[in-house]
Amino acid sequence: MSQPSRETCRAVDCRDGLRCVRCGRSLYGVAASRHHRRRRSQSTKDVMHNVENLILLCGTGTTGCHGYVHGHPAESYEAGWLVHSWDEPLDIPVRSWRGLLLLDADGGTTTVMRTSQPDMKAVA
Repeated sequence: MSQPSRETCRAVDCRDGLRCVRCGRSLYGVAASRHHRRRRSQSTKDVMHNVENLILLCGTGTTGCHGYVHGHPAESYEAGWLVHSWDEPLDIPVRSWRGLLLLDADGGTTTVMRTSQPDMKAVA
């Protein structure tokens, strides 16, 4: 299975501030992963490991916010944590603890809407 490049990993880590995008938890010393918004099985090689297709989440595919995202697909598609195969990750904003953000291909963000509701708790 292919992996994102070191440069891509650094860009994602820097953009997300080494925090879980969903709950804002610091990821220093905790289980975390770079989550593919458009699932690997639905992505072409030119999109799969792009910066805009990856977000940091606490936990693994079955624990923490990463597990929550996969366990609640309807909410996750609405929040941009998952992206349908026919959508481009560049066009779908992500609901983050910092607000609603559009992710760009260079590791930057554009704030679509700020949030005042840090109610997205980390999931054990």
